[in-house]
Amino acid sequence: MGALDPVAGISLERYADLCAQMRDSGGDLEKCAAVAAANGVDRETWTAAMNGWNARMADPSTAGAVATAYLPLYQAALARHGPVASASFDDFVRMSAMLQSARHGLDAMLRHYGLDAVGWSQVSMHWVTAITKDMTLGAKFGAACAAERSRLDAGGPPAPRA
Repeated sequence: MGALDPVAGISLERYADLCAQMRDSGGDLEKCAAVAAANGVDRETWTAAMNGWNARMADPSTAGAVATAYLPLYQAALARHGPVASASFDDFVRMSAMLQSARHGLDAMLRHYGLDAVGWSQVSMHWVTAITKDMTLGAKFGAACAAERSRLDAGGPPAPRA
């Protein structure tokens, strides 16, 4: 069995699509099972697929391959099933600085910018892809993020969304 072979007949692409449709379930397994059922996947199959894919993502021998393949599939599915969260470059810098700041962190940043974890993953995936492809933009991001983090760590308030 390969790391990317289907689990209980559910391919990684289908699993990512179902997970994207479950984004608002809050982890409630009953809600997840209902979404799966609405997509033609019975509870037993969904439970086996969910447990199997999660196990592969947790297993050090398969996690890298599975996560690398899953993330773009999940992001694409999120885009198909709902609005895509976005942010300007300046906002991404501010958000990233809040994450790195000794005084703030993920929860504070999400609250301040009105995002949930899925929205943040969409924003960060967009900008991380952009800054890794463009060395000039990457350098600009690094410098701006360091300056904003220093400002925050010195006691400055989080900046409003631009």
